[in-house]
Amino acid sequence: MSALLESAVVVTASLLAALVLTPAARWLALRVGVVAHPMSERWHRRPTALFGGVAVGLATVVGVGVAALLGPSYGAEIESVLRGTAVGVALSAALMFLVGLLDDVVRLRAQLKFVLQLLAGVTLLSFGGLLDVSPWYVANVVLTLFWFVALTNAFNLLDNMDGVAAGVGAIAAFFLGVTFARQQAWLHAALAWSLAGATLGFLRYNFHPARIFMGDAGSLFLGAALAGLAATSPTVVSGSLVSILFVPLTLVAIPILDTALVAITRTLAGRSIAEGGRDHTTHRLVALGLGERQVALLLYAFAALGGLVALFLTRLDAGLGILVGSVFLIAMCLLAAYLSRLHVYEPNGAGPPTRFTLLLGNLVYKRRLAEILLDVGLVALAYYGAYRLRFDGLLPADYARAFEATLGLVIAIKVTVFALCGVYRSIWRYAGIVDLYRIVGAIVISTVAILVYAEWRVPALARSHSVIYIDALLTAALVLTARLSFRSLEELRKSLQVAGERVLIYGAGDGGELVLRGLLINQVLNMQPVCFLDDDPRKKGLRMHGLPVVGGHASLDWAVERYGVTKILLGTRKLSPETLAAVRALAARRGTELVQLDLDFHAVTAQQQSTTRETPAHPLTVSRVRGA
Repeated sequence: MSALLESAVVVTASLLAALVLTPAARWLALRVGVVAHPMSERWHRRPTALFGGVAVGLATVVGVGVAALLGPSYGAEIESVLRGTAVGVALSAALMFLVGLLDDVVRLRAQLKFVLQLLAGVTLLSFGGLLDVSPWYVANVVLTLFWFVALTNAFNLLDNMDGVAAGVGAIAAFFLGVTFARQQAWLHAALAWSLAGATLGFLRYNFHPARIFMGDAGSLFLGAALAGLAATSPTVVSGSLVSILFVPLTLVAIPILDTALVAITRTLAGRSIAEGGRDHTTHRLVALGLGERQVALLLYAFAALGGLVALFLTRLDAGLGILVGSVFLIAMCLLAAYLSRLHVYEPNGAGPPTRFTLLLGNLVYKRRLAEILLDVGLVALAYYGAYRLRFDGLLPADYARAFEATLGLVIAIKVTVFALCGVYRSIWRYAGIVDLYRIVGAIVISTVAILVYAEWRVPALARSHSVIYIDALLTAALVLTARLSFRSLEELRKSLQVAGERVLIYGAGDGGELVLRGLLINQVLNMQPVCFLDDDPRKKGLRMHGLPVVGGHASLDWAVERYGVTKILLGTRKLSPETLAAVRALAARRGTELVQLDLDFHAVTAQQQSTTRETPAHPLTVSRVRGA
């Protein structure tokens, strides 16, 4: 039997086992009363059975057992396994399974769970599972324990919405299995694929609306198994920085970023990290306007992208791997940074701020410092990427020396010019064309300065300026993408959250664009723009902010029918009396309201200065068109 077929059998066996065992686990949980009840800090709205982790754990054992019976690819390694790191992975995951199961039944204290997690991490270490990052053994031990405990808790925290932890875990386990199989590490592949099949089968009952939760038994087992597999994989043992650091991080980027987001935002808000809450990545994506199923599918897509990046990294040399891995992780961090801005806490729900919270808050809210640190990383990546592109990965010795000698100077020049040109004085969510000009100008000035220095002090770069030109283009691409990311996500949020009466905007010019922005910003108006009409035939078929221009006044009747329009909103004052009369007649015939958006300015009275209750929330109001 081929290795590929054997792998498919392993996944199928654990998947079928989970499909059979999960309903049984649900029946048992309901029978003995192990049920998760709705709470204010929890997301689910009805009592839901636990013990899903029991099904996942047993199904994983079934998959590993089938792998042991299959023969050459898997069975030949069984004897060596008994003396290898796989036993450490299995024992540490089993210990966390028991801890989680006990916590599901009787609720353990957080301190005791942490001690038991450390004990499981020590078990992994005792069987040779070590992240060999530095030349200092003690530092590697501490890092391995941190990795194990952090990832175990990360999946525990990620299990906060139907199907998210199970789906992300299944994807991570699958890609881990592929990585192991490519390196002929069949034992690790068997463990990973058994876990993937088990969680995938469980997902059948856990996807929204969930009929069973995996509980701590499942989430701690899943996190511990993935942490152990990543720490003991052959890629990590190889000693490459990319293999040790970037491959595991990209594989499990979603739970790690979710944990970091929760830890930082709760600390800044004066809340306990250990308590539950509706402030995770999933809840923030719902606040962004997505449904629960959409959130799960989006996180699956991010997890799959991380898995593909990890596979790609295993085929690259160290330098290019660091470049690609850094870009992916920076993109994920930018998304997390944007989500951290969304308001998810109830007012007055936090405890009194501690001295540490105030200090950390002062550091974090120095936004300029965070932007500078980000630009340092982006400039370094762009400069290294320029060398890789220019020489197709094979740097001549003199250019390698030039890179090492000038990297720090290039970073200093660009960041200094950025600061002098006012790049760090813009608000990302409102970034516009002026900010683009400012960034491009700063890059041009810094590039000229680097060219002058290269002609003076760097013979290799003086012979060929192509590296510097490529660096300028890459810097522009990375910095502009980072700056526009918040603006793009903000526009996405507005479009997702728009709901209410379906509105057609008549006029696809400056006035219509202002009307559209007014509707998107002021959601209390309860209007959802769906299309534009404009009498300029050159605009037909075009789009403005994603909405189609479907034609002129002759298309009005069709557009109202096609898009289910309930309001026609005038976005121009230039309509002829004949056209306006035709629009009024059609609106009256169809029972569609004809309105316009008014921008209201008025003097603030002394009474209004003493209270905010009478002050309008916004100056935009909707009024009926006279005669309509």
